[in-house]
Amino acid sequence: MKNLIAVGAVSVAFASASPALAEHHMTKEGFEVVETNAKGQATKVSKDGQTYAVCMGDNQDSCINPREAGLKWGNRPLSYWPGKPASQIDEPLPAEQPRN
Repeated sequence: MKNLIAVGAVSVAFASASPALAEHHMTKEGFEVVETNAKGQATKVSKDGQTYAVCMGDNQDSCINPREAGLKWGNRPLSYWPGKPASQIDEPLPAEQPRN
């Protein structure tokens, strides 16, 4: 009888842990979200055995762009060359190439 109760307790423990495991999901680019912040945004993703920090806020070094990881947020790349590097441009750039 004690063994039956112990098996039942272990089963309940595993069943209650499964929703936390289900929170990990795959992005459209094949990355698995392995860590999120309090807002539910992915902070770490994994692919092919490698884990990458997601670029956000002031953290822009040694990280992956959210859109490159298949997430639905973050900066969008321009679809055109603005004529000079962004570091040399003071004003905001339009997402689409302006017509002259």
